[in-house]
Amino acid sequence: MNAGLPRWVRVAALPLLLMAGSADAQPGVTAPPDLSGWWVWVTPQNGAPPFPFLDAPLKGDMAVLVRTMRDGFARAKLPDLADFGVDQRRAFCRPPVFAGASGNVAAAVEFLFTPGRLTILNEEGLVRRVPLDGSTLPATVEESSMGTSVGRWAGRTLIIETIGTKGDGVPVAFGKGARFTERLTLRDTDTLEIAVRIVAPDVLERPYDEVMTYTRDRRHVFHEVTSCVDNDPSLDAQTGRQELDLTPPSDLPPPPAD
Repeated sequence: MNAGLPRWVRVAALPLLLMAGSADAQPGVTAPPDLSGWWVWVTPQNGAPPFPFLDAPLKGDMAVLVRTMRDGFARAKLPDLADFGVDQRRAFCRPPVFAGASGNVAAAVEFLFTPGRLTILNEEGLVRRVPLDGSTLPATVEESSMGTSVGRWAGRTLIIETIGTKGDGVPVAFGKGARFTERLTLRDTDTLEIAVRIVAPDVLERPYDEVMTYTRDRRHVFHEVTSCVDNDPSLDAQTGRQELDLTPPSDLPPPPAD
C-alpha cells in the first residue's frame, strides 16, 4: 500500500485488501473462494430423512421423539408433537434458533461478506454474525438464539465455531453447552459443502458429524418463510393438538424419481 497515503486511509483500506486477497499488497496470497450469495440445501436422495441431524446419536426423550418422526416419514404419517409435550404454538412462534444448520429444506441461506465479518441469513429470519478479524471465542458468553460465533480461513475452507446457543428447539435441540464447528468448502463454482461437528454432552451420546451440500442459486428471489402456527385453524387452541388427519390417501402415486 502506498506509504505516502495518510495513516487513516491505509488503516481503513486494509480490511478491504485482506478481503480481496490483493496480490499487489500481499504477494503470493490468493483471494478466498467466493461463498457469497444465496444457497439452497440439496435434500438427500438416498432415503435419508428430509431434515439434517435426525441420525444423530441422541439420548433420552429426544431420541424417542426423533425416532418417531423418522418412522412417521417412512409411513407418510407425521406424529402429533403434542404427544411428546411439545406446545407447537410456543415452539414454532418464536425467533429461529441455530442448531447446526443455517439453511434447510424450506429456507434458502445467504452469505454476506463485509470487511472483517460474515453475516449469515435465511428466509426464516435467522441472522448470524461471524467475525473474521482473528478474534477467538470468549471463555463465557450470554446465551442467545444464534449463539456466539467466530470464523477463520484455513486454506480454502472457512471454519466457523459457535457456542452459547439456546438449548431448546424443534425438531432437534442440542441442550446447553453445545459446540458447533462448521467447515465450509466450495467443491466447485456452484456447490458448497458444509461439514459440521456437534459436541453436546447433555443430548448426544458422542460427538456427531454431518455433511450437507448446498447449490448456488444466482437468481434466487427472497420469500419469507414462517413455521408459526399461532393462527392455524387445524390446531386445537386449548390442547395444541392437530385436528386434521394428515395421512396421505393410500392410492396416492409416489413422487417422481427426480
